[in-house]
Amino acid sequence: MYSHPHYLLSEHLRGVEQLSSLFLSEKSIRLADPVLLGKMNRWIALFHDLGKGHAFFQQYIQSPDAFQGPPALKSHALLSAVLLAMFLKEKGIDEFGRLLAFLVVKRHHGNLDDWLEELKRMGEETKALLRRQVEAVDYAALAEQMALAGLGKEGIWTKETWSAWLDEFFTEARSLRRFIMSWNRENKSLAPYVRVLFLFSLLIDADKSEAGIVQKQSWSFSARKEIPADLILRYKQRQSWETTALNQLRERAFREVDETPIDLSQHFYRLNLPTGMGKTLASLHFALRLRETIERQQGIKPRIIYTLPFLSVIDQTANVLKEIFSCNGVGEDHQLWLAHHHLADIRYTTKQDDERYDADYEAAKLLIEGWHSELIVTTFVQLFETIFSNRNASLRKFHRLANSIILIDEVQAVPHRYWLAIRQLFEAMAEELGCYFLFSSATDPKWFPEAISLVNEQAYFQPLSRVALYPDIDKPMTIEEFVRRIEWDEEKTYLFILNTIESAKTFYKTLLDEGIDEAEVAFLSTHIPPKERLRRVKAAKNGEYRIVVSTQLIEAGVDIDFDVVYRDFAPLDSIQQAAGRCNRHGHRTGEVHVVRLTDNRRLYASYIYDAIRLDITQTLLKGNKEVHEGQFLRLITSYFETLAARMSNAESERLLKGMMTLYFDGEETIDRIPVSHFRLIEGDGEKMNVFIELDEEAVDVFHEYEAILRLHDRWERRKRFASLKSRFSQYVIAIPAKVDHQPPIVHGIGYVGRDSLNDFYDEKLGYRTKSEGLIW
Repeated sequence: MYSHPHYLLSEHLRGVEQLSSLFLSEKSIRLADPVLLGKMNRWIALFHDLGKGHAFFQQYIQSPDAFQGPPALKSHALLSAVLLAMFLKEKGIDEFGRLLAFLVVKRHHGNLDDWLEELKRMGEETKALLRRQVEAVDYAALAEQMALAGLGKEGIWTKETWSAWLDEFFTEARSLRRFIMSWNRENKSLAPYVRVLFLFSLLIDADKSEAGIVQKQSWSFSARKEIPADLILRYKQRQSWETTALNQLRERAFREVDETPIDLSQHFYRLNLPTGMGKTLASLHFALRLRETIERQQGIKPRIIYTLPFLSVIDQTANVLKEIFSCNGVGEDHQLWLAHHHLADIRYTTKQDDERYDADYEAAKLLIEGWHSELIVTTFVQLFETIFSNRNASLRKFHRLANSIILIDEVQAVPHRYWLAIRQLFEAMAEELGCYFLFSSATDPKWFPEAISLVNEQAYFQPLSRVALYPDIDKPMTIEEFVRRIEWDEEKTYLFILNTIESAKTFYKTLLDEGIDEAEVAFLSTHIPPKERLRRVKAAKNGEYRIVVSTQLIEAGVDIDFDVVYRDFAPLDSIQQAAGRCNRHGHRTGEVHVVRLTDNRRLYASYIYDAIRLDITQTLLKGNKEVHEGQFLRLITSYFETLAARMSNAESERLLKGMMTLYFDGEETIDRIPVSHFRLIEGDGEKMNVFIELDEEAVDVFHEYEAILRLHDRWERRKRFASLKSRFSQYVIAIPAKVDHQPPIVHGIGYVGRDSLNDFYDEKLGYRTKSEGLIW
């Protein structure tokens, strides 16, 4: 009796039970009574594939191509779920516990659904299918397998018992539906939602890891590793940074963070420091101190999850981490730390007992996506679409959040519409899962006012005089009027941040029309492939351009420095982030000018930002001829206080209602949103991906892509493309699907080959969205 080809069902069930129990044992949580939680977790693991015992599945697993029956007949999850629910009833588990376990097991190969809808599907046709499966089990063989798996003494491996359980479950289904409807009306807590995700995550992670890693790897993937609490201190001691006033201020901030007392009853912290004040090192150091304290006092080893909003900043932070570990004599080891995002290389290397181990592709994918590491650097999307999700692939790593230390860097980038929902879920995770949170930013929205500040914020904002902000927002002006008003200084560098790609292109062309030397100017937007974009950012950082024209992509976290910054009108937090690209190191006096640009119909800002944020910003800046950096903290505090008072929480409230009623999927209603509808990044219209053959390497990459598509084995295609994905993405841009000038579609993606490059791509401005002037 097999669970996988050539792999006994008993071995898989026992392996999944051992892994899920191991994962649970690493945690100290208040989610439920520890003894009952341990039993529930064990029973879920041992029953999750029990339905594979019927002859239809056994025929399929031993010879998939020869199986002739309808696909539903070889299914196993629903039968396993029904049997577990009835087993738990005999164990005295209440309705909620039984239904939770039923949902977890039924959906362990798919995505979570509305739990009420699951029970509505329990009709006569479903019952007839399950009865055929029950009658097709070799119960003697099953009893032997379950004895090997550790459930041999239950005496329930008989056709009579299973048939009776099946009848009883369908008889009880109506009362269970009534229970769910009543429970949905009464529940006001997020703890049940957290509990479902936690147990679901334990099962699917153990299931996938047992099949994809344990069965294939010779080394212990689940081993935990130490990271010294003084890792950052040792790194800093090896540096020879110049002794400047700004560096002394950075060191003062770091020491204040280092000396902050740690009270484990406090789960929320914040680090609000001006741009360029060393928040990355300081927050990582505090996280390591907190980890060491938790391990010493509670005997558990928390993971550190460092999240950032943008891929460019993740690469920057990953490079810092690589340098930190290398400086401490630690080479590549993904069990210690890894970077995870949708374009991350599928490669996992570790060292154990001085031996190096390289996981194969399937195992590496599971290890990376399952966050099998002590320190994970990842995106907001990966974090928030793990905690607000119904998706199997996303939820698999949810249990790793238990007891973890979660760093939210550039916290102001989290959309306000979700503040209330995130706040309440974080509070539930702190209470139920023992999570700790650190929010860091130069523009902290203080959405957790009770969070402990790691520094005296005023002491770092007030002394700074790196930049002065000059709001010129009384009258809107066109791009042409704006360019003519710029007073240039040949000795200074300039950054212009525009609100839309088209306005940035227009501004760039107008600069050239006014006589600016093209060699002095770099253009940045998402219509330029990532490889070339990164090259230009590095070149600008090295001083190769006097002028950079960019969209907002350059704002948060990008380590780039200019004497003068001009920002088209935007919400105040965006303006302050733009100011962080000016005179970062305090070597001179920086200027940040804010202007209101229009296309003669409306402000460019109105195409991107909501009216409330813009109105608050205009009110706060109006009448100020000059705002010094020391005043930024007061202004941004007023901005977020006003924003919190004026913005609607309606979307958060409807999402919370969906979570509290375990409404994982379905249609939106007046009062609730299904969890599956959560989107951290709102789409700005339908997009199409376009591959740009920018250079000879791009030609080779696309040829390799075409060779992969010709492979017959879909699993091999997926594996080979995963190894190419990182290089492939360096040449991919996203353009509006309804753009005037569309490229040909090749293999399902927009394609601009070398032969047609000039027709679709401008080497300075990127993709040509309009076809005017082209000769065909």
